[in-house]
Amino acid sequence: MLHRLSLVIFALFLAGPAAAQATWRFDRASTEISFVARRFGAVVATGRFEHYDGTLALDFDQPEKSRIRVAIETGSIKAGSALMDGFITGESMLDSGHSPTASFNSVSVTRTGERSLQISGQLTIRSVTHPILVNAVVDGDLDKARRGEKLPFHASGSFMRPAFGIGRDVNVVDDLVEIAIKGQLSR
Repeated sequence: MLHRLSLVIFALFLAGPAAAQATWRFDRASTEISFVARRFGAVVATGRFEHYDGTLALDFDQPEKSRIRVAIETGSIKAGSALMDGFITGESMLDSGHSPTASFNSVSVTRTGERSLQISGQLTIRSVTHPILVNAVVDGDLDKARRGEKLPFHASGSFMRPAFGIGRDVNVVDDLVEIAIKGQLSR
């Protein structure tokens, strides 16, 4: 549900180190945006978004100049069954009929380690926007990425579903939704 949006946020991490700003996109064959919802610490729902897009203008040498935009089709969730998919995309949760897209736009990117970044941005779900933090790690060789090869990465973040009006009357999952993005970026 909100996880999807969070997944979009995971794309943010892709703004990792980049030599002179270059535009990257998700490699669809190897990238997944997913979510996890828990209840009292136990996983009760997981899923992934099938349709998403992102533009990542990355500067490896000066990450603070990087800009990330990710959009996710909220109706493209796959959570294991048609019943669960319908519930998550329904009116009380993501309301895909009225809010077909969730988005993430970076505000700032900060290097936190040699291969890690913290991406601060705005997450919009159900036409409601709130700040969110995404932690991203570059898993591949930066020198190869600078030469144009694919860039493996993973990113994660979380958000509180009530802040976005998701599942106001739903008490089968905790309020915190975790999102993760893992895959590769290509030019």
